[in-house]
Amino acid sequence: MKRHIRWLYRELDRWVHEGVIEDHHAQAIRQRYPAPEDGMSWGRMTFGVIGSVMIGLGAILFFAFNWSGMHKFVKLAVIFSALLACHGAALFVRRNALRETLHVLGTMLFGAGIWLVAQIYHLDEHYPDGILLWGCGALALAWALPSISQAVLAALLLLLWQGFEALQFRAPLPFAPALVLLGTVMLALQLRSRVLLSVGLTAFHVSLFFMIKLGSLSLLFFLSLAALLIAAGLVLEKGSRAPELAPVFSFFGYVPFSVIFFLLTFSGVIRDLSYHSSQWQIGAWMLAFTIGATGLWIAALRPFGDLKERYARDQQYHRLIVPVVFALSVLIGLRVVDTYGGLPRLAYNLLFLAYAVLLMLQGFRTGRTRSAVVGCILLAAFTVARYTDLFHSLLARSAVFFIIGALMIGAGYFFTRKGKAREEAAP
Repeated sequence: MKRHIRWLYRELDRWVHEGVIEDHHAQAIRQRYPAPEDGMSWGRMTFGVIGSVMIGLGAILFFAFNWSGMHKFVKLAVIFSALLACHGAALFVRRNALRETLHVLGTMLFGAGIWLVAQIYHLDEHYPDGILLWGCGALALAWALPSISQAVLAALLLLLWQGFEALQFRAPLPFAPALVLLGTVMLALQLRSRVLLSVGLTAFHVSLFFMIKLGSLSLLFFLSLAALLIAAGLVLEKGSRAPELAPVFSFFGYVPFSVIFFLLTFSGVIRDLSYHSSQWQIGAWMLAFTIGATGLWIAALRPFGDLKERYARDQQYHRLIVPVVFALSVLIGLRVVDTYGGLPRLAYNLLFLAYAVLLMLQGFRTGRTRSAVVGCILLAAFTVARYTDLFHSLLARSAVFFIIGALMIGAGYFFTRKGKAREEAAP
């Protein structure tokens, strides 16, 4: 039983005992929020899955030892019998945690079988292909069951495969991020799993880092991806399909967007946006991110007539700055806007200042501590960054720090007073 359901049931019993509500009211609330019949024990499953991975790694090392006294068919019989026994037993187990543990152990033994066959028959092949086969097997099982733990294991194996290819063999694979995206993120959307979505998006970003070289193009590349993820979060937030996944998309969008946005307030970084790579795979992914972000932002902002009403409700005006920054960056990347003048830098600085202030205002007016704190941090970082390149007089610099510091203290005092007033006004 989930923790909040357990808490609710305890409170209902206490309310009935104290006479706050009648028994039939408690029964109606229990029917409205039923406890799952076979809830997933995440703690037990986590320990079980980690233990299965350790046992599987031990099996790989165990069979890696080349026993002279054991026939190769005996080795194969042992490993494949254990593999079939794990998956077979999992089909008859009712508890979710134990079933997941057995399936993960079976997948680890599947990997042990791959390396055992290569050892027995002395297959001197491209060894990352074995990791790819292992990861695809885990991914196929993740979709067939479906299973979150199998998908997480598949994401780690696919990243390991791509890492060996990119770092050791200097072979960036343009389709590897697509395999991670379609295999894990799409399954997370289907299962409505925040855990799997977080792992899938992390793996997708790391996979993109493996594919491209970290350079000037990566800013525009990942800015477009961040704009796409923010828009995806807004679309999910508006819809009814999986609104609980919207915060995950927003987190993976706003964090890199805020960092890249801050870097773009420096003139030297802005010029790098117009750099074009000769690698076709980077251009293909960049085009996909740009088209996807544009389409999702159009869907997120529609209908356009009630934009003011929608964003005034939660004071979320800072969201409207994201498509503006995205569009400006794409225009600079396409060299439509000249980067050698002072207007692009001025535009980025004013937009960033507005972005930080609007975040602070949202936090103050709605009582959201996180928005207020993030806005204050961004404003402080902006002030420090402009210390060296905007104000040349020490007197002017000290005045700016005095003003910003006083505003921060006043904002904190105002936020605290308003929070207390809101608590006192609450019934």
